[in-house]
Amino acid sequence: MFISGIIYKTMTTDELQSDNAPEQEPQNGSPEGQVPVGIARIREEWRKAGLDIAEWPPEKRQDIQPVVFSEVDGGAGIGDYVLDRETVRQRLALSEEAIDRLINSGELDSIVVQGCDGEQRRVISRSSVERFQSDSGIDPEAIERAAEAMADATVAEAIRQLQGEIDELRNTQGKVLAQMKDMLLLEVRNLKEQDRDLTSFVYELAEEIRAALSKKKR
Repeated sequence: MFISGIIYKTMTTDELQSDNAPEQEPQNGSPEGQVPVGIARIREEWRKAGLDIAEWPPEKRQDIQPVVFSEVDGGAGIGDYVLDRETVRQRLALSEEAIDRLINSGELDSIVVQGCDGEQRRVISRSSVERFQSDSGIDPEAIERAAEAMADATVAEAIRQLQGEIDELRNTQGKVLAQMKDMLLLEVRNLKEQDRDLTSFVYELAEEIRAALSKKKR
C-alpha cells in the first residue's frame, strides 16, 4: 500500500517478532532520532497497527511536489486546515523561525491552498496546533492573561508616574504660594512701617509749625 510518498506492506508473523527486537539504526546511517517529530509519531502509530514502513530513496523524494488544494469559500480554509501562520504564531507566542521549524518537522500539520485569485498560501491544522499546545503545556489563556497583566502593570505604572508628577506640581505650587504669601506679608509690614514713619513726620511737622506760629505771635 502506498500513501503520501511512503510505502506500507502488511507484516508477517516473523516480521512482527523481529519488530519487537531492539531497534537498529537505518541502513542509510540516519538514526531514528533525526526523523521529524510528527513523522516519528505517525510511524510509531503505524508500527503498532502492524504496518512495516519503507521510505523512498532521497533521490525520489526530491521529485515529490506538494499537493495544492483549491479553496472554495474565499479564504475559509479546507476542513481542519483553517489557521494561517501569523494566527498560529500569535496563538503560541513563538517566533516565525520556530513556527517554520514546527511545520517543516511535521509537528504542525499543514497544507498549501490556492484561492480564487491564484495566490497560494499555507494553512495549518487547528487540531495539530491544539495537540502541540497540549504536548508542550502551552496555555493560550495564560499568554493572554500575561499580556493583560503586562498591560495592566503598564497602565498602573503610568498612573503612578502621573500621580508623582501631580504631587510634585502640587508641592511646587505650595512652595510658590508660600513664597508669595511671605512677600505680601513683608510688603504689608513695609507699608505699615512707612505709614508710621509718615505719621511721625506729619506730627513732627505740625509741632514745628505750631512752634513757628507761636514765635511770630510774640
